[in-house]
Amino acid sequence: MTKRILVVDDEARVLLILHDTLQRLGSGFEVVTAQSSSEALKIARRETFDLVITDLRMPGMDGVELTQALRNMQPDIKVVWVTAYGCHKTFDESVRLGVFRCLDKPLEIKQIRQVAQEALTRTRAFARQDGQGAP
Repeated sequence: MTKRILVVDDEARVLLILHDTLQRLGSGFEVVTAQSSSEALKIARRETFDLVITDLRMPGMDGVELTQALRNMQPDIKVVWVTAYGCHKTFDESVRLGVFRCLDKPLEIKQIRQVAQEALTRTRAFARQDGQGAP
């Protein structure tokens, strides 16, 4: 069964890198990208995803608001946040929303692949701020 990943970031270069990185997980993965939260919501209304990886700071609706909207549509969707502004600042929100993990930019390719695979294979959500193993 194909695992579907939605990647959301307002920077086209970051989207391309994440798309290519996650697509290399193998043939059992499909990666879709959106350059804004509003675009991501339009896509999510038509399609279902197993995992969403989203930037936190974006123009318009931010990653927290996007996560809340996605949870209303698909309560069990796994979410990973990425930010250049420090995950520690959003810890309480990530716990409240059941975010799987928050990762600080710059991201390492090996790290994002590992976290994506973990999110897609674990059955419960948890918030971690350091990108390392289970709590």
